[in-house]
Amino acid sequence: MPRKRPVGDDDLYAIAVYLSRPEAKTEIHAELPERHRAGFEKEYGKATAGGPLPKPSRSAKDPYFIWPDSANKQGRELRIYFMSDAPEPPIIRSLTDRGKRWPVRPNQRRINHSNLVMQLCECGFVLGANTDRDRIEQFMRKRFPVR
Repeated sequence: MPRKRPVGDDDLYAIAVYLSRPEAKTEIHAELPERHRAGFEKEYGKATAGGPLPKPSRSAKDPYFIWPDSANKQGRELRIYFMSDAPEPPIIRSLTDRGKRWPVRPNQRRINHSNLVMQLCECGFVLGANTDRDRIEQFMRKRFPVR
């Protein structure tokens, strides 16, 4: 399946503001085969300005999961997990995965969108839990200086 296109600036701003709220409990996960690791880490490092990268894991419960190259996985899967506790911006509702397994917990949502994850990294988000609001605010001021 081809990657989804990046979202526009207005939508990105609305998404980042919504997901940066502590109540959202936003986590970002990356799942990819070993052969894509070096390219992903380079792109992630650039997007996050050298931000923290969790230790790669072989456990799908961790935010950075590496499949062996022998696994039947073609590319990277970048996902956003969050709790919906307030009215969601329309763009978030349109991107939310409503598969059979979701939500796992009441009000939990998931977005599968690799380009959006990288755009959020440029807004201060990182793999794992996103609790550093100062980092996100600093990146957001740089990314959206007139808002």
